Amino acid sequence: MVINFNELSEIPLQHMNNGEGTIFAKMMMSPESKIMYRRIPPECSIGRHVLFNSSETNFIISGEGKQICDGVEEYFSKGMCIYCPKDSSHSITNTGNQDLILFTVTKEF
Repeated sequence: MVINFNELSEIPLQHMNNGEGTIFAKMMMSPESKIMYRRIPPECSIGRHVLFNSSETNFIISGEGKQICDGVEEYFSKGMCIYCPKDSSHSITNTGNQDLILFTVTKEF
């Protein structure tokens, strides 16, 4: 299956999981996974949430930010990958001055 993110509409998500500002996502969803192209503007974030039934892997296409996963603060930038396993909690914040672009795969259990 080919997913052409160039053909998908960008959806604005205000205060995602009680985060700051508006992030934008292009998503392909199925019962077993979500595959997303997400854009987080400067000073915006995805608020802390628990991954009760899934794990999440984020590849950083551009920008920089921080993740807090189970209380551990980790900084990341372009070319890195961040992972948060099932039953953990995490948040993602754009700490840079350009859009943070993530390619995200969520595996549902």
